[in-house]
Amino acid sequence: MLKNKANERKKKRTNSSVKMKHETSEDEEIMDNEPESEGDNGCSSENGSNGGSDDYDSADEELSENEKSGKNEKQVQIYFTTNMKNEKYKIENTTYTVPVNFKRIDLSRMIKKLLGIKENISFEFLINKKILRCSLEEFLKENNILSENVLRIEYTLPITKKGCTDIDKISEWISKLVIIDKKLYCSTFEGSLLYYDLTNFNKINEKTVTSMPIFSFNSCKRSIPNDESYYRESVIGLSNGTIKVFLNEETNEDIITKNELYLSNHDDMIKSIEFNKDCSLIISGGSDKKINIYDNNDVMNRLKEFNNKGSSTNKRKMKNGVAPVKCIHKEPGIITTLSFFDNTKFLCTGIEKNIKIYDAKTGNIFSSFSYDKSVMCSDILSGNLFAAADEQSVIKLFDVRCLQEKSVISLNENKYYFHDKIITSLQGNKNELYFLSASHDGYINIYDIRLNKLPVYTIENKEKSKILSCTWFYNEDHHSIISADEHNLSVHNF
Repeated sequence: MLKNKANERKKKRTNSSVKMKHETSEDEEIMDNEPESEGDNGCSSENGSNGGSDDYDSADEELSENEKSGKNEKQVQIYFTTNMKNEKYKIENTTYTVPVNFKRIDLSRMIKKLLGIKENISFEFLINKKILRCSLEEFLKENNILSENVLRIEYTLPITKKGCTDIDKISEWISKLVIIDKKLYCSTFEGSLLYYDLTNFNKINEKTVTSMPIFSFNSCKRSIPNDESYYRESVIGLSNGTIKVFLNEETNEDIITKNELYLSNHDDMIKSIEFNKDCSLIISGGSDKKINIYDNNDVMNRLKEFNNKGSSTNKRKMKNGVAPVKCIHKEPGIITTLSFFDNTKFLCTGIEKNIKIYDAKTGNIFSSFSYDKSVMCSDILSGNLFAAADEQSVIKLFDVRCLQEKSVISLNENKYYFHDKIITSLQGNKNELYFLSASHDGYINIYDIRLNKLPVYTIENKEKSKILSCTWFYNEDHHSIISADEHNLSVHNF
């Protein structure tokens, strides 16, 4: 009897150790750099074309009794795929059989073994575009997926910060950051425009363009027929309703303003200026209850004709303002953000506590959503989703896919509550999965729209300074962030 009790206690300890092995936290970093034994993976290959099945078969001979018992657990078939361009992270399309209690850390070890990677890295995994944050078995149950199906698992590298570099010390508060072709354009509340080369982070130019604060700014790359030079069209909006358009000729050493003209029909502060996708339209809005829509091709033609009449080296001004082709009169309330979904439909948010989508061709409201708080900023994340930050610093996602059935915007369940001061920037990433938010609380948060919990990364300002503006910087395969606080212009590398 004593012998039987001792065997039972030994069996319990053995089962406990096996359970602990499979319940390792999915967020645990893989700290050991030595290759794990294939027995740790507990998987087998259905396709031996890459020699994988031989490796796993030989490993089976060395399995302990406890690991062999794990082989009898419920299993599922999977195959891996990735969108990463680096060939270092690509594997052959092979089907594997793994235990259903596999978690992120187990899959990471498996991928590292298949790729022959010894560095201390881990991977993120997605099934049906949802991030895996539990075991495969739990994921299958939560999403009503049959375990008999072969799971397609996408793997990618998680966001990890590599460092922060100060680009410049700034004495003026930045109102807007715009990046085009590795050039950074900044507007300030002191009436200046700053230009930087992001290949070496050197300042190209700084010029005062107005004696008034610049509340809104945007820029785009334009070409003029029969002219080999490349131009940048920059537009600024001032507190008195003035909109000025600049045509700049750029070199690696300098930026020369060739021509400028005015856009008319505003009589109060301009808060937002936006180009549509092909830069054929400019829209503007602010405090005067109007959204003006300008034909940007007409603006460029006027600048071109005016340029031909003047010297090619002297800046010239056209003081007669260009009128909008359409003016939308709206309810009282300051417009805070205008953003285009495509070339015609654009999003309008503001203090009026209504979110609206307009058709730029007709000027009609395409859809609307009554919101009980003022929206301080917003941005479009994809063709279906946009994010809005309200006066209480709460960020919410909205889905427009229901427009096919009825003219209303649906509130997505995703809500984020991670700033305690006004949010100054909200911007989607070009991969349509991430978006960032920046705030006067000194923090920059990066979110993943596939998750409904915490930010995937948070950047804390080292001086606790207010973040005035923030934007994504796409540097080859890396996604960086450029931020402007009260004292510094910085780049955060990942």
